[in-house]
Amino acid sequence: MPAPRLTCAVLALALALPTRLWADDGDETTPRPARPRVTAVDAAEEEGKKDPTTPVLDDTAWRKTLESLATRAAAQGHDALAAHFRSWEIPELTDRQVVVTIPSRLEAPAWIDAAQEPLWNEFVAARRRHAEATFARAVEAAEAHDRPRTRDEQRADSEAGLKPLARWGGEAIALLHRTLRDDPDHARARNIGSWVKRGEAWVSTSVAKRLDRGEEFDAAFGWLPRGRLERYRLGERYESGRWVKTADDDALPRTLKKPWRHDSDHWRIRSSAPPAAAAELAAELETSLLIWQQVFGAYAWDPAELERRFKGRGRMPVRDPYAAVLVPSREEYVAEVTKFEPAAIRSDAIYWTPTKTAWFAVMPGDGEGIATAEARTIRHEGAHQLFAEARSTSPLAGENCGFWAIEAAACYMESAVATPFGWTLGGPDAGRVPAARERLLNDGFQIPLEELAALGRRELQADQRLPQIYSQISGLADFFLNGQRGQYREAFLEYLERVYTGSVSPDSLATLCRRTYPQLDDEYRRHLAR
Repeated sequence: MPAPRLTCAVLALALALPTRLWADDGDETTPRPARPRVTAVDAAEEEGKKDPTTPVLDDTAWRKTLESLATRAAAQGHDALAAHFRSWEIPELTDRQVVVTIPSRLEAPAWIDAAQEPLWNEFVAARRRHAEATFARAVEAAEAHDRPRTRDEQRADSEAGLKPLARWGGEAIALLHRTLRDDPDHARARNIGSWVKRGEAWVSTSVAKRLDRGEEFDAAFGWLPRGRLERYRLGERYESGRWVKTADDDALPRTLKKPWRHDSDHWRIRSSAPPAAAAELAAELETSLLIWQQVFGAYAWDPAELERRFKGRGRMPVRDPYAAVLVPSREEYVAEVTKFEPAAIRSDAIYWTPTKTAWFAVMPGDGEGIATAEARTIRHEGAHQLFAEARSTSPLAGENCGFWAIEAAACYMESAVATPFGWTLGGPDAGRVPAARERLLNDGFQIPLEELAALGRRELQADQRLPQIYSQISGLADFFLNGQRGQYREAFLEYLERVYTGSVSPDSLATLCRRTYPQLDDEYRRHLAR
């Protein structure tokens, strides 16, 4: 198969400031209503309004309740409502991860009328009871990191000469978001994820800070200071201290020394490309954050810290916006980026760690509007940025060994597939996994994990087999995150943490998985051949 152009490797690594991130308030791929600016509502007060005697619904009772509601709705001629009830439950998927969209508030669909309202209210009440059961499981998962090990586990670790490992909080985070899908107003879950309430909507602390300053949001323009949004919508822009017509401003050439600026919820984008392209990039970056938080969010918190948050002892951080740059063509991207990284000529985008900036270019489209970089490229580089800035990292992360895992995690983000409930990640048909299967089964290409894990950044990037390696590491990411029902998911997350913090060794992955590298190689082959 032809060698694809690389989406980009992290070409340099430098110390990132210790920060913590978590919440986003919705799917940036769809328009959002205006956010009112009011005083924050006390979450504990809202939580106290719930009836503590109301029974929760476990998964079995929940499914029966959904089917009962759907049957009653259909019998009353409410076919759309019946279909909505039946489609609410997320399918059980064992070969990929699920990411859910979470609305900023609980609202009935516009088509719900007075005749359907009683059934809808029953549905909402059932969702809240199921959310309580899901949240209880999330709390248990968060506390599991220090669960006493069984005698069999202790004996096995002792015989293998292994120390007990911390249990990471991936399951707790997934259950937390499932809780909020059913009950967007679950105050304890919102507090854990650092959401706060403004008006009727739950928003991230970054958004709340903007609202408290009186800023206004529109997907086309981003966040604007108080009082400017209406004039922007009427065809003006505020530039260099004065108002100008949008058409006149667009006619002036832009450079990165005098760029347009687009502020999304969590990114500040400098752009010499048209403003519409920057808006598209912002939406995709915000989607990347939403997905990353649910798939890799536990990386940002050590297990003990996550448990403290579940016990209500965490704080709600506000971080500065992430930085990104957008240029109008790949030619300009190459001209700009090769000034500081000559190897970038082989890429379409890059996250440059020394300046904590992600670089993108507008790519040739199909003639239907402006096309930024492909969504998968944006999610790849967005992942590099989030991993590098979510916690303190080593300036030598991946330099001596383990660099493949940095790229594998970013390639995994490329596998996101949109669904009615959000996205799925991974699976035999997603992202570069089909290419990995072709490389392995048809071409017989497989670098042993023991060799791959020992490669540092420069060695891997200089390898003449780099396109094939990218296919293999994409397959390996799916294996470690989804293979055998996610058996190695927590181990891989801790491995990533060790790579980024510089505490990794060539044998770390085998140790964490409690397997030899030849055993993992064999399991990987069977995973792709299934």
